[in-house]
Amino acid sequence: MDKNAGDKARRKCARVGFETTISLEVGDKTYNYDRTYDVSMNGIFVSTAQPLDLGVTARFVMKLAVGMRNEEIKGSCLVVRTISFDDGLSGETPGPGMALKFTDLDDDSGAMLYQIIRHNQPVE
Repeated sequence: MDKNAGDKARRKCARVGFETTISLEVGDKTYNYDRTYDVSMNGIFVSTAQPLDLGVTARFVMKLAVGMRNEEIKGSCLVVRTISFDDGLSGETPGPGMALKFTDLDDDSGAMLYQIIRHNQPVE
């Protein structure tokens, strides 16, 4: 039995397992991350050894490849989960990092993100 089956069943939005970059603006600081996983309409996981604190809010710019061009998805997010090296990582844990929940997507970003996720869904 798949140990992640329960987690997958609880997820409200489909996830796409491709990597992208994301920049987070917190106050007057900008944090750039190159390793992300599992983007969905609700959020994304950012792989980092130094996650931001739980509950931090930020503005974000995420770059997603669409064919031969990159599209920017912009909005606001909230750090809803953090994983450190001390959390006893296993094969099912993506590694140290943080889960970001999208709290607001700018104008066309929501529609663009939906189309990107829809067209990159694995075939079942």
